Amino acid sequence: MDAAATLAESMPWLKRIRAVGVPVAFAAQDGSERGLIPWDLIDVLFLAGTTQWQTSPAAHRLALRAQERGMAVYMGRVNSRRRLRIAQAFGCTSCDGTYLAFGPDTNLPRLLAWMNELHATPTLFGDET
Repeated sequence: MDAAATLAESMPWLKRIRAVGVPVAFAAQDGSERGLIPWDLIDVLFLAGTTQWQTSPAAHRLALRAQERGMAVYMGRVNSRRRLRIAQAFGCTSCDGTYLAFGPDTNLPRLLAWMNELHATPTLFGDET
């Protein structure tokens, strides 16, 4: 959960990853909004960090900035209907979570219902996210 350390550790690897033909994702986290995103070296913004930060206005602003640059935005640890709605509102193109791993027989129908709901029920943000 250290944005400056993540940036420092990532920098030597970003060009190497791109050189092998893999899209470069960067794990933004608490504090990354303070100029700690190497925008010109990445292809995907991964909203990581604490849950509080992932769902914050700061993370939302970074997601919008990434989209303005034509980047995909990904959110980790999405394990509830609420978090799925937040990921949608932030414009995330993908997300993950462990919800399905715990009780898949029960949770798969719930997850599928949430996904259907996302497509059927508009958000307050409309088409602006």
